[in-house]
Order: sequence, then structure tokens, then C-alpha cells
Amino acid sequence: MSSESIPAMLSLTANYEILRELGRGGTAVVYLARDRATGAEVAIKLIHARYAHDVEAVARFAREARFVAQLEHPNVVRVHTVLDLGEGGIALVMAHVAGRTLKQRILADGPLAPVEAERVMRDVACALGAAHALGIVHRDVKPENIFLDAEGRALLADFGVARSMSAETQQLTMHGVAIGTPSYMAPEQIEGDALDGRGDIYSLGLVAWEMLSGRRPWDGEALYSVLYHQKHDYLPSVRELRTDVPPRLADAIDGAMEKERDSRWQSTDELLAALDGAPPARRAPTVAPASTDTVRFARVPLAAASAAAATPAVAVAAPSDVEATAVILETMRARMRPSRGVLVAGALVSLFALILLSRGVQAWTDGARRRASAPAAMQAVMPAAVPATTIPTANTSRLGNADSSAGARPSDSATFAASGMIEAAVPKPFAPLADTARDRPPNPAPTKSVKPANVVSAPAPRESSAASTGTPGPASIAAPAPPLPTSRTRIVTGGRHTCLLTDDDRGFCWGGNDRGQLGTGSTGGAVGPMAISLDRRFIAVAPGLSHSCAIDANGATWCWGENERGQLGDRTTLSHAAPARVYVERRFRSVTSGAAHSCALDTTGSAWCWGANGFGQLGDGSAKDQSVPVAVATTRRFVSLDAGWNFTCGLDTERRALCWGDDGAGQLGDGAAAGGRDVASVLGRHSFASISAGSAHACGLTNGGETYCWGANANGQLGDGSATNRAAPTRVSSGSRFVAIAAGAVHTCALSAEGASYCWGRNTYGQLGDGSTDDRSLPVRVAGGHAFTSIRSFGSHTCGATASGEAFCWGYNSDGQLGDGTRTHRARPVYVERPGGR
Repeated sequence: MSSESIPAMLSLTANYEILRELGRGGTAVVYLARDRATGAEVAIKLIHARYAHDVEAVARFAREARFVAQLEHPNVVRVHTVLDLGEGGIALVMAHVAGRTLKQRILADGPLAPVEAERVMRDVACALGAAHALGIVHRDVKPENIFLDAEGRALLADFGVARSMSAETQQLTMHGVAIGTPSYMAPEQIEGDALDGRGDIYSLGLVAWEMLSGRRPWDGEALYSVLYHQKHDYLPSVRELRTDVPPRLADAIDGAMEKERDSRWQSTDELLAALDGAPPARRAPTVAPASTDTVRFARVPLAAASAAAATPAVAVAAPSDVEATAVILETMRARMRPSRGVLVAGALVSLFALILLSRGVQAWTDGARRRASAPAAMQAVMPAAVPATTIPTANTSRLGNADSSAGARPSDSATFAASGMIEAAVPKPFAPLADTARDRPPNPAPTKSVKPANVVSAPAPRESSAASTGTPGPASIAAPAPPLPTSRTRIVTGGRHTCLLTDDDRGFCWGGNDRGQLGTGSTGGAVGPMAISLDRRFIAVAPGLSHSCAIDANGATWCWGENERGQLGDRTTLSHAAPARVYVERRFRSVTSGAAHSCALDTTGSAWCWGANGFGQLGDGSAKDQSVPVAVATTRRFVSLDAGWNFTCGLDTERRALCWGDDGAGQLGDGAAAGGRDVASVLGRHSFASISAGSAHACGLTNGGETYCWGANANGQLGDGSATNRAAPTRVSSGSRFVAIAAGAVHTCALSAEGASYCWGRNTYGQLGDGSTDDRSLPVRVAGGHAFTSIRSFGSHTCGATASGEAFCWGYNSDGQLGDGTRTHRARPVYVERPGGR
């Protein structure tokens, strides 16, 4: 105990026995004590002695006492009395909650189950409702200020920065000064604007997001980055992070986290109604107009972007974002006193420096840049025994899965050496398999792009009853679609990051890197391509949710990033920010990465998987995680594999679809929606050219261009015009014949025979690319008029490549995964700068 606390403690000990310290914050410390008169345990919040003479700090502390004294509510920590300690300041004597804080609960046990998270959200919403009814705004709703008692009831505490919404109340914080915890502050709170209860609702939405994700919002970011994110960027919806979150809970959280306060739930009553499944109408958020179909933004040159990887939020902001950031800076800088601990001055200096840097951005040049996208989910290479004629002609990418442009995730070639093994153990280069999707021609003939304006969609095929039952209809025997032009550059999307291989087989990644998933040797994010820290040429790269894998030109497989479940396959559960060798005594010819598992095909067509296995996604008949590849328990041989988030699908040599793992939404397609550890055959006996798996749905594409999807459909991601989950394949309603398919988290995209791209499903972040943020249950045309040769998606962003080697991305961009030098979501395709500016 410091000497400055002694006077206050002496004043307390006459009536209370101090047992131990419970915690401390910026202005106060909380002790567990026993009331000598009653023997009851209480919590005493004592203002730090150094603030005892700070008139404002004492006034704010006293105000908390007055506010909370009015709140007789079962979900608010009750204040028994206020003690004036003279020179020692003041103290609040509060009820002691026998339990732990929500923050302690998350740190100890991980994410909460949806039913538990909803219960906490309801309790806190009720507490806030009572406060708002009295005109009180809490202003600091966060997990540290929420207590969980022994019965699981949530109680809101710490009204130390609360204030009245009444204009007549003494103004203890001036306009333009932001008070609160940045990770949970509403945009208007950051600007220091007048607050009302909608700011608390925003904070509660972020708390709910943390309960379900297990991660603090914008975790690991510097202060100025957090402030920028809170103003401009959206966190991924919880429905995209977990498949077990009920739609009404996800919708309630999404509505609470809207940036514009008029678009949020306007009261806690509206929030509670949304949790009940009866949400009131909300005002749609403002969507900034775009002047052109394809948006090109000013940006810092790539070298500068790479150097600024550790400060990604505003370092390469577009001019409009720079102006907005300058407003934040000016607002928050006004009338700030360091003694109040409102914000860190050093962070503001860094922010100002970054703004100056961003004002020096160079305009993009419009010449042809060679860089392209690899399909969203790489599919496996056809075994040599399978006739080449069975491979869809639309796929000529070198990326490993049977139809690389059809949404299969990239493939890896496995090694038999453990991580750190000597170079001599690397297998000798093996001869490429002839007539396979991975083997691109060394010098592809130039192709002529079809002008989108001349594209005429084929009439919609007549639907038969077979379309909904999974039985092939007459359209299933349509003539194969013509081949798409090829691109030697391959771009592949992960959960929050993107990777590409250039035409000379160099590997680059960018976006989120908190788990080292970029493979750069560090955990600093990047808004532009960063070289993978392995001096090798690659034939394939496969990003997953928070890890990545690749095959080098010698046939060795490498993985990097998160490894808590063994998904890197190196016999450990240690994460790696640089590539580590997969431990296996066989050669793989393709690989695919899921949320926390990886799968690959060997040269005989046998499937192998490793990593998380709680849902049976490894297909070995168990539910035990594996840190080395294990064989999928089936005698079937595969021509392609694609890993969904917690399940896996593949096509056998007869082009029949099989899936295994999580089946909570019917994503295995076997009609049961029951899940299991066994490999299940997808109903309908369709002959698929390619298959692609998302978070909880999958899609298959026939040689004739018909598309079937199954699994989760709450956002219309199956494309059948409904929002009903399907445990068996249902026909996508479209008049176009598709030649490539890509399943994202909760959306799907496809390419027509003419190279036109179409998307459907969830569109919160513009991942459908049609210029809006409206969900679609039927395919809509992606804006920009580009003729793509491949398309890829896995999380909430989408990327495509053109025949000329250009790459474009759209959708979620909080981590810079679109590669356009910003962290702003894009509802239209934006150009991806080529590594090195070539």
C-alpha cells in the first residue's frame, strides 16, 4: 500500500476490515472488505489519493454515487453508502458480487455459448434501460465493468464516467473531449459529441461481439488505429465467425454496432425486441456514392505501405478518409489535459504524422498491370489415372484443385520432413502431372476478352421438380460451357487476409496478421502485398481463416499462422509467423485450408487432413485434433478437395460429391443435417465439375453450368430465392451458365461463360460487389464490367482475376485484405496493386 493511501485507509478501518485488493483503474482502487457491524462482505471503491484534490475527479466520483443510488435495479451493482474521507477523498461502499467479471470469464474459458451471451446481453440491456430512463448514460460499457454472479446473472458496475443526458446537468467534460475506453467507444463518443443512450447500445454490441468471438474489438491495434476503426470500419458479423449463433442474436448485435447512431437500435427496448425476434424497423445506413463502377483510390506507394505495416489504420488512407481522420484529431485534441488521462498525446502525434504521410500519396496509373486472382477454394489435381477429358475445360490455373477458378481452395504439396529439418530431407522435384488443372502452359496463348456490354445471358433453364429434390433434371446434360481465358497470376482469399502468386511463382500475402497468417516472419498487418519469408517459388498457396499453406516448386508443403489445433501439420501446436514444414511421408499434389484444419490430396487421390477435428472435419472417424496429416477413412479416391470452415467436401473419380464434418446447417448435403464423423455422399448423384465450401454451406457446379448449393441459407447464400436452410442440393436460380463457383462465409459468387461475375447472399460489407450493401437471395451482377477468369472467396471479401493478369477485390476490408491500400469496405471491385509496383 502506498503512503498516500494511508490516510484514507485509516479512515475506513474503523468501520471496515480490509481483506484484499480486488482491482484498480485509472482513478480508483477497489478493495474487498467486511462490515464490522454486520459481518457482510462489501466492495469499497476508493479514489486514488493523488486525485483527492482534483476537483473534477472527485466530482465525477461523487456523481457516480448519486447516479447509482437512483438505480435500484437487479442488474446494477448496488451502492450502499458514500463516505467522505476528508483529506483521503471519498469512497463508495458497494455490494460485493461473489463471482467474476465478464472479462475474467472470457479470458479463462474462451468465447461464450450463444445462449449465455444472449443472457448477459439482455441483463446489461435491462440495466442500461433503467439508467437511460433516469437520463443517465454509462459511457464505459465493457467486459471489465460487467460482473457475473454465481447464478450467471450479469450486473453492470462502474458508473464513474457516466453523465446525465440532461442539458441542465453540470458539464464536467467539455465538448470535443472523449472519455471512455477506445475499444468500446461509439464513433460520436470518440468525437466528443453530445451522447445519449445509443452510445451505450453501441458499446454493448461490441461487448456481445467479444463474448462470441473471444477477442477484444480491434485487439492488438495501436490507439490511433482503434480510433480510426471505430469511426470507419465494421467488425465481421458474429454470424461469419460462428455457425451456431441464431440469426436473431446476430441481427441484434449487428444493429447495435451500426456506426451511424440513427441506424442503430434507438433504445434498449428496441434491442430487446430484436433479441426476441421481433425487431423494429431501422434506418438504413448511408452508403457513400461511387463515381465509377470500378473504384480506384489514391494510395501510398507499395514500399511505403509495406514500411507502414505496423500502423495500418490510417497510414495509407484515401483522401476522403484523411479528411475524416483530421477531424477526429482536431476534435479529440481540443482542450485535453494529460492529467485527465483521456487519450495518449504520443498516439495523437503518430496519428498526425500518418495523416501527413497519407497526404503524400501517389495516384495510381491506369496501365495494364499483370496480377490475377486464384479461385476461392483450390481443388485437387486429377489423378493420372483419370482421363483428362473429365477435367472441366474452364480451369487451366496452376493452383492445384480440379477447377481453380471454381472456388476450390488452393492446394499444398506435402513434405515428409518435420519443421526445421535439414534441406537434404526435401523430396526431389517430381514430374508434373500431365493434363491437370494445376499445370498451366508455360506460355499461354493470348486471349481476347469479351466485352461485357456484348454479353447476352442465356434464358433461364426450366426448373423441374428434380431441382429441389437433388435429382438431376434435363439441364444436367447440357453441353459443357466454353473455356475461360487463363491467367498466370493467382490470387486466393482467406478469412481476413489474401495471398497471391505472381506469374514468376513468387508468393505474397496481405491483410490481417495477428496470428502470423501472412508468413512474413512478423505479426504486423499489411494493406498491400508483402513477400512470404521463404525464398522459394510456389505452385500453389492456400489461405484459411487464420493460417495459410503453400506448395513450393520442389513439391514441399509449408504452412504458417495460427496453430492452436495443429492446423500447420508440423507436429506442434505452436503458431508460426514464417513457413513451417508439414510433417508427412508422402507427396501431396493439392491442399486446402479451413477455419482451423487443412486437407490435401496425395498422388494416388487419397485424402489427408490435419488440425481441428471437433466436428469430424478430418474424416478419420474420430473427434481428436491431429498435428500431423491423417488419412480420411474412405476407400474412395478424390480428384479435388475443398475445406469449409468446420467441414470438408471433395469430388471422387466419378465426380460425385462427398462431405464430412460439421452438419449443423445441412452443409454435408446428405439430407440428414445431423453431422457425424463418417464421409457422407451428397444427395442427388450430380456429376460435378467443381465444388466449393464456405462457412456452413457448399456449392457444386456441373459441366453443363448448372449450380447447386446446400447448407446454411439465412442470408440467401444458396441463391434459390429463399432464406431456408437446405440439407440437400438446391438449384441456384439464374439464367446464366456458370463455369466457376466460390463459396464465401455467408455469400457465394460465380463466373459465367463470358467471364461476367455474379454474387448472392450476405452483403453487409459489399462482398457481392454490386455497389450496394443489400443482401440478395438471387444472383446479381458484380459492378465494373470486368471479364474475370477466376473468382475466389472464403470470408467476407471476394477477389477475381482477369485474363490480362489484373486482380480486383471487393467486400470486407478492415484488415486491408482488399489490397487497395486502405481499410475501407468496398461495394465495388477495387484494383490490387502488383507487388513491387510492376
